[in-house]
Amino acid sequence: MISSLNKRLLAKSKLILQQTTRVQQLRSFTSQQQKQQQEQQEQEQQHQEKNQQQNENTNENSNNNNSNNNKNFEPISNNRTVTWASLTVALISGGIGWLYYDHLMTKKRERQNEIKTYGTSSVGGPFVLIDENGKPFTDLDLKGKYGLLYFGFTYCPDICPAELYKMTKVIKNLESSGLGNSIIPVFITIDPWRDTVEQVKSYIEEFHPKFKGLTGTPEQITKVAKSYRVFMSKSGKGDDYLVDHTIIVYLVGPDGKFIEFYNVSQDSDVITNKIITRIANGGKGGDNRGEIKIEKSYFEKIADLFK
Repeated sequence: MISSLNKRLLAKSKLILQQTTRVQQLRSFTSQQQKQQQEQQEQEQQHQEKNQQQNENTNENSNNNNSNNNKNFEPISNNRTVTWASLTVALISGGIGWLYYDHLMTKKRERQNEIKTYGTSSVGGPFVLIDENGKPFTDLDLKGKYGLLYFGFTYCPDICPAELYKMTKVIKNLESSGLGNSIIPVFITIDPWRDTVEQVKSYIEEFHPKFKGLTGTPEQITKVAKSYRVFMSKSGKGDDYLVDHTIIVYLVGPDGKFIEFYNVSQDSDVITNKIITRIANGGKGGDNRGEIKIEKSYFEKIADLFK
């Protein structure tokens, strides 16, 4: 009986021991799970703190970059301000310079084209020169015919040839109208130092065969130029100088008196029609009567706005 009781006790003890072991295992497992959960929570918290720190660093870097960009932008803005200011000054200076240049060129053209008269008698007059054949030629040789006069020089690079070709076309137009014998084209040099008789003769052969070419002493040329209000001025040094001069064609009547002039802007057809009208009126009339409208520069036009 004792043996049976011992067996029962032993069996219960084993059972209790097994249950105790299971409880301990369960507690250990539960403790491990709790520990793992705690560790996982700690890791997640550390991860969150790390992300937060990275975000804060990113924001700080972004703020620093913005600050640096603003700092870097200030000198650029200043440089742009200086650049625009310099450009403005350059534009203003260039504009003033252009206005001054235009003013000077306008006055030069005005001097070259200006004939101040109070009637036809103040332009033209008697003269004594030498023609292309070396013979004397005076204003009296034009009596009874109309004279078409031009003052220039044989070394003129462009303007003089253009004007003489225009005069040639005018003479041909008048010839076609049956008036060719009533007019004589005349070239008078303003460069007597280089334009010899031979030089003048060779030069006028390039134009209409009716052309007369006149030269003379510097004193003779100066006198006739002044009588026709011709502006002339040497420019340059040595033998390669040019001569600035009035670019005008003069019409003189059969009585030797000045009728009118034609400037560079009038073409051959316009001049032809005007001459035909003057011949039809017996040399009377003349639209300009020796007066030229004063040309104003842009500077003077702007100044007029403030008057």
